Amino acid sequence: MEFHSAIDGMALAERGTKRLTSAGLFSAILVGLVGAVVIFITPGFLAVVAQKTGFDNDQLGYIAAWDINAMGVTIGLSTFGLARVPWRLAVALGLALIIAGNLLTVGVTSFPAMAAARVIAGAGEGIAVGFSFAALGRATHPDRAFSVYLVAGALLSAAFLYALPQIQASAPPASVFIGIAVLTALVMLSLKAFPDGSKDEPDIFAATGSLDMRYTAGALTGVFLLFFAVGAVWSYSERIGFASGLSPNVIAQGLSIGTMAGVLGAGLAGALPRRWGRTVPLIISGLAGVIAFMMFRGHVASSAFIIATVLMMFSWNFAQPLLSGICSEACQRGRVVCAMGSIQTFGTGLGPAAAAATLVTGSFSVMIYAASAVLILSVIVTVATIASARSFA
Repeated sequence: MEFHSAIDGMALAERGTKRLTSAGLFSAILVGLVGAVVIFITPGFLAVVAQKTGFDNDQLGYIAAWDINAMGVTIGLSTFGLARVPWRLAVALGLALIIAGNLLTVGVTSFPAMAAARVIAGAGEGIAVGFSFAALGRATHPDRAFSVYLVAGALLSAAFLYALPQIQASAPPASVFIGIAVLTALVMLSLKAFPDGSKDEPDIFAATGSLDMRYTAGALTGVFLLFFAVGAVWSYSERIGFASGLSPNVIAQGLSIGTMAGVLGAGLAGALPRRWGRTVPLIISGLAGVIAFMMFRGHVASSAFIIATVLMMFSWNFAQPLLSGICSEACQRGRVVCAMGSIQTFGTGLGPAAAAATLVTGSFSVMIYAASAVLILSVIVTVATIASARSFA
């Protein structure tokens, strides 16, 4: 089977559209970064919420789920609106919601009010991510544009997570949310350069062409299960370190180094020879992820925490480009890849919520074993999907 990047499928749907200018590329990256900030820094985000409110671990998981799932809904809605809504106006609305949600977060302490504030912020984040990804797909070299976006996000999140102990020690929790709101307001100043793509955007959902629903369902199920499993453990990784009595500096080092390992994993996946295919790399990725999860069991030593975080983030980011390629082959007009963005966000959001329900035991063990089983199931479903496609090739 021919190997495609996720961008290859989207490129066919975007022929004849205006290319992204350098200023537009800069704006799209900034919009995407503020849109995905909670996912980039989820453990740190939950640590700050815990410091501000005193919520217990299961409440923190539900807060993350409210935010990220709201984001997933609006990413999906944004995909349908690309050909119908002026892009700059939509992005401005999304950024305004992010600002409002974060400012509301500053002023609330109860669980219902915090959940509502994060739904507002999450809705804006989804709009920002959806439209920024569409804009990045218009770059002259889309793969390079997405790489720059991912590397920038990883570097910024690694820096934040590394500095988190100092931030928590020297500033009130509200300062983090105020900082996000201020940064988002500054990003608004770049929207003049953001493309107004609704004027020439092809409506990929109105395009003709049938989908292989069995292949599509298998690909998207594999994506959902992977993000569900890793999203749960990644969200609670800071809490796991805290429960094991690790110092804030060790936790920060593990999270920041792990984030950088994710950049390496994504880069390595993109550099794999095409003849290697995807099956063996995905199996290796799944094995590394399960090993990482198992290292989080019980009392976690400092070295084990850092190694586990590195393995988990490397595994997650190594698998993502491979899964994007599988989804791109399901529909070369980009419909399945667009759906993947929403599906993976829902997985990332539902993972912490499901994990929260297991924490009534007072231990992370049930969550870790369940996440391991879901990750293994993700690999099985994806490999079976690849094999079924080969059998009909």
